Amino acid sequence: HLHSAPELATLLGNQLKVQVIDSALKLAKKRKTSNSIQDYLEFLVRLQIFTWEEVQSYMQTRLLGILEQLIPYDGLITEEPELTFDLKFTDSKPGFRWCDLQPLLGQRQKQWTALAPAIPSIEAIPRIKDITSADTDTTQYLRKWIDGQHSLVDISTNSDQDPLKLAQLYYKWTKVGWLTFERSRKSEEELTSSTQPTGSHTDDSGKQIVLSVDDSSVVQTMIKRAIQDCYQVVLANNAVDALNLLNSNDISLVLLDVTMPGIDGLELCRTIRSIGKFHNLPVVMLTAKDGVFNKLKGQMAGATHYLSKPITQDKLLEVLNRYVPNNVKA
Repeated sequence: HLHSAPELATLLGNQLKVQVIDSALKLAKKRKTSNSIQDYLEFLVRLQIFTWEEVQSYMQTRLLGILEQLIPYDGLITEEPELTFDLKFTDSKPGFRWCDLQPLLGQRQKQWTALAPAIPSIEAIPRIKDITSADTDTTQYLRKWIDGQHSLVDISTNSDQDPLKLAQLYYKWTKVGWLTFERSRKSEEELTSSTQPTGSHTDDSGKQIVLSVDDSSVVQTMIKRAIQDCYQVVLANNAVDALNLLNSNDISLVLLDVTMPGIDGLELCRTIRSIGKFHNLPVVMLTAKDGVFNKLKGQMAGATHYLSKPITQDKLLEVLNRYVPNNVKA
């Protein structure tokens, strides 16, 4: 949804708790000018209602929230020519580059992972559990927003809140017993489709099967997109699911993250090697850590190869093509 200039300015004013925003908007409406969002905000910045840095921070948070919703899905982003949104950034008002947004998404993903025991995904649906001990303001808020029908992302969108900050607040409320979460139907369908056993060494197109084990959904999505044209990809975010997939699929290679909560990648690699039928299964360890010592630990655990993040698509495919026997390329 693209907001009009007054709508966007109102959202900014509410987020920044600008007490004079209503008066400033009335003054802005009296100006005889176009509906340009850029001109509208320029005027409010000149009035010192807010700064361009605050505009950029707000837009960046909105953008990160949108990307977090899009990342789990394959598809294309297309432009709608009939929609106009002329907010632009210049040298003095810098915009957003993917190379800057990517590490921020990674940091946020780690925070999402920390919430996972109580909040399984951004699409999870909160339900009121027991609010008898909640204060009046919290009770009113919960009764307003939590209806057992709308997901976390729905609530954050409707209330114009950062979904991560909202999740962190709700996580605290789950700890005191006020809220509980359940997976949305859409999340259950995605989980089922991403971990569906095939029982064969290749899929219908003849692609070899690669198991990617990583607790970061951002990393998992990037890996899948990088190699799915050449390989079938099945995903696991923990050691138990990974072992179940190994036993129910004829996996050709395992991509294994070193740092995972609970059973880490090194321990899982040792477990895989302790099972006779997996003695020769290629296991490629992925980690953000570099250095001879870390590579040595991976080799001692039984890793076939060791790659340091970030990994380019070309490098990843080069390693997979080297270790997967008789690979049939798409």
